[in-house]
Amino acid sequence: MLENIKKLQVKSVFLLFLSEFGFYLCIFSRNHLVPMVDVPYYLIQIKSILTTGSLVYGAPPLTFYLLSIFSFLSGDVTLGLKVGVSFFCTLSTIPAYFLMKRVGKSYFAGVIAMLLIIFSAPYIRMLTDFMKNAVGVFFLIAFIYYLHDLVFSGFKKRSLILSTSFLLLTGITHILDFLTALLFLAIYTVLVLIFDVDRRSFMKSVGIITSIILAFIFVATTFFSSLFEDFNLVFYFIRDLMTPRINGVKGVKTIPNSFGPIQAGQHPLSRGVNVIGEWGMILSIISIGIILSFYTWKKRQKEASFLLIAATTISSIICFPFIPGEWLFRTSLMIVMPAAIILSYGISRIWKSDYRKSKVIAVIIFAICLFFFVGQSLRIARGINPTISDEGYRDLIDMKDRIPANSIVFTEHSVHYWVEYVDEVEVARASIEELSPELGESYSHVLFIL
Repeated sequence: MLENIKKLQVKSVFLLFLSEFGFYLCIFSRNHLVPMVDVPYYLIQIKSILTTGSLVYGAPPLTFYLLSIFSFLSGDVTLGLKVGVSFFCTLSTIPAYFLMKRVGKSYFAGVIAMLLIIFSAPYIRMLTDFMKNAVGVFFLIAFIYYLHDLVFSGFKKRSLILSTSFLLLTGITHILDFLTALLFLAIYTVLVLIFDVDRRSFMKSVGIITSIILAFIFVATTFFSSLFEDFNLVFYFIRDLMTPRINGVKGVKTIPNSFGPIQAGQHPLSRGVNVIGEWGMILSIISIGIILSFYTWKKRQKEASFLLIAATTISSIICFPFIPGEWLFRTSLMIVMPAAIILSYGISRIWKSDYRKSKVIAVIIFAICLFFFVGQSLRIARGINPTISDEGYRDLIDMKDRIPANSIVFTEHSVHYWVEYVDEVEVARASIEELSPELGESYSHVLFIL
């Protein structure tokens, strides 16, 4: 009987996995072109890997090489990108399932976590524009699972190797995922030191992980600095955080483009938060996390309280309202993971309580949460479109043979990468207003696509 239940659970998880993969592919299949501003940049990088083996733009390389495998197998750069990103984002639900099944001590908790990630509006936003960020979430959650295992299962070589490996993979994927992973490591370390949960064993693991990570950062920034310029974003962030505001606007107006299409000068209550569902949603998640953290600690459920305290703390940090809006837009998207942890544990806890109608209440709360998450995700998905029309794409194809050699092209930011990808021409990184005589003298032709 027990064996049949386990088989049924495995089948249902696999079915959810396939459903999520299909859902993400459906979002991409709404148009044969890739969506949003930054995604053509990925096409450029993958195409370069397939033809030269290297990247055009310096960036943490793992995502591009993984996606190039899918593109090579499919024989199409665009199809490979869509399938590859959908696969890795779907894969992130697997470690989330096992993490919450363990901490929530129920299959129900794991399934809820999967569903909340599948229909997470911030995750869909990452999936369709910030692909490195989205792919890195899989490595991040896998790292958290094995880090958690190191705390509560003692020193195990397998968990140490896997946690370190996934942390390194996070580091060569995206800076936000990497910093979130380091936050989890720091918070768990502090909690172990305070509450002495197998302190000696865990600190031994932390020492090894820290040494390897410091070596990785040194090698990455010293010998591969062109690929890991994103690490400098930490200093830019601190600079912007410390820069006084003038009439509510930061004095610093530029941020390196490697972080994504960021608009400086926004109010701290930025459009990134709108993806999540306004501040009421964020405050609700953090409040629930605080209540559950206190409850589990009172009940001496250390395994749950550690994870909830870490998730709640990180939610508060990444959604801190005084973070400059140009950064908050991106950091707040990372709430996808702590939100799934907090809500899945809370609902599963109600399900398992002794109250007579607890299961009915848990189902109602879960239905409300899922309804909200699905509504938000569909709203975001409807706004996911290419920044160029089919007609405009065909225009660029027609232009390719007409562009003379040694030309530079000025164009709008929304089609910058499309021009570079389709026409294989150098595109100016500056605006048209910044055109100078010196630039004109450096090229045979200066062209404008408007």
